[in-house]
Amino acid sequence: MVSDWREQEVRNESRSRDRNEWIAETRGAVALDHETEELFVCECSDPACRARIILTPIEYEAVRGYPTRFAIATDHENPEVDQLVSEGVRFTVVQKIAGAAARIARETDHRHRDAE
Repeated sequence: MVSDWREQEVRNESRSRDRNEWIAETRGAVALDHETEELFVCECSDPACRARIILTPIEYEAVRGYPTRFAIATDHENPEVDQLVSEGVRFTVVQKIAGAAARIARETDHRHRDAE
């Protein structure tokens, strides 16, 4: 059972990250040097969020290189659980602050968990 609202928020973000992984997989292998921008779902903690963000394959893979980072729409961060990594015109990258939120982000990241 989720004991804290912060834990629920990171679980919501992880579900959005899983959707984006599915989106990336269904598009097939695209060369990482490809400059085409692709549409992804916002990975913010709001389960009702329907915002879309645009990233290149290189940008998406750069975010996914860290299990505690998420790509979100601009101004969708929650300063109580998110640390701003970078902010651009098309999307923002946040990182889970150490503690339960970061632990859950790592545990729910299939890419990094399966590689261990």
